[in-house]
Amino acid sequence: MTSKRATYTNVIISIVFAAAMIGTAILIDDTDTEQAVRFILIAVWLIPFFYLTKRQKSSLIWATD
Repeated sequence: MTSKRATYTNVIISIVFAAAMIGTAILIDDTDTEQAVRFILIAVWLIPFFYLTKRQKSSLIWATD
């Protein structure tokens, strides 16, 4: 995966998760449940975010050698 593609994928995934967080804020009225769902979404979002960030950096390292 190239650095540019990893960056593009990271942006798309981040936008999707942001939309999901906004959607849960609108759909869920209970504050405790909304907060728990938001924390779960953030935790799930961090997995591909860190993976793709690592791919971006490794692609950059290989490209400069």
